[in-house]
Amino acid sequence: MNYSQSPIPISSRVQSPQQDLTPLEYIFIGHNIQQEIGHKSSSSSHKLTGDFEQAEELIDSIIDQHLQLPDSIIIDVPLNLTSLHSFVAFLKARPKFMSIPLIYNAKILTSEGLNLLKSTDLVDEIMDVYSIGDKLYKKVAFLKKVKNYPPAPYFKRMDNIEKATEFMKSGQLVKRILDIVFALAILVFCLPIFVIIAIAIKIDSKGPIFFKSLRAGKNYKIFKFYKFRTMVLDADSMTDEIFHLNQYSSNDKGISFLKIQNDPRVTRVGKFLRKTSLDEVPQMLNVLIGDMSLVGNRPLPLKEAETLVTNDYVERFLAPAGITGLWQISKKSKPNMTAEERVDLDIVYARKSNFFSDLKIILKTPSALFQNVDN
Repeated sequence: MNYSQSPIPISSRVQSPQQDLTPLEYIFIGHNIQQEIGHKSSSSSHKLTGDFEQAEELIDSIIDQHLQLPDSIIIDVPLNLTSLHSFVAFLKARPKFMSIPLIYNAKILTSEGLNLLKSTDLVDEIMDVYSIGDKLYKKVAFLKKVKNYPPAPYFKRMDNIEKATEFMKSGQLVKRILDIVFALAILVFCLPIFVIIAIAIKIDSKGPIFFKSLRAGKNYKIFKFYKFRTMVLDADSMTDEIFHLNQYSSNDKGISFLKIQNDPRVTRVGKFLRKTSLDEVPQMLNVLIGDMSLVGNRPLPLKEAETLVTNDYVERFLAPAGITGLWQISKKSKPNMTAEERVDLDIVYARKSNFFSDLKIILKTPSALFQNVDN
């Protein structure tokens, strides 16, 4: 047996967002582990296994001996979907490991393998574990919160009368009904406009009609977020080149939002769609599904959500993800709002929101649909 039963120290320590020196514990599957994963000032410990079979033996050993569970499992072997499927099935059969994030090292994947793996839901994240630096801790902390939070309630998980009664008394039932009615009405009314917009997008630039991205909403629930495409193809790959134009300044609290005025990646049709907020209409599909509400906190791209996993900011994820919200109506009076001020507003909404406050927010905007929203 080639794996280590005890943690092998690495000469770095990963700082937690709270700045307390909490080491990461993880299982590493592969033979190419380097002396340092993450930043040189960090320290983690790992249990090394050469393949999935050895990893399964190690996991059973951890369970049998009641040892500390790892923070994540990192896979660094060539992609074999059959073996990976089998390993994921093995983990699902062991409830204690269901909440452990599964990360695949992108460096070992070919471009074909990367696209193939992205098309599945077998792993929680694909990234270059050797160059992510200090973000490794935040990435793992975020993924753990996602896997440990239950899904948003709505009509799901109504498994007893008490829960259903509480749901109805809280006003969430009325909120959900209004969400469905309003979303259906907008989608039906805008159907002819959808056709015109789709044709305009196709004529204006290459690429799909709709833009889909992963966002984090209520309770860190990750879902596919829909908009009309307003940017050139592969705009995400150009983010680093234009990040210096970001209107949100960097801060010592680690919060990271991206907002660029006159973004050079936006197409001609995209500028019109953004100005009229017609690009946001497909989010009514998210409202119908139950991933979003008409009013709430904006669902965040995963890179931004990863910077808000500490106890100071977790409250903003207790509110539903929304098309419009307190931040949107407040930024009109203060367009140069800082990232901290934006999060503070999200927390205020999460603490004090109710049906009547939602109505006030809707009344203070031209409509919940045609909001000029940046994210």
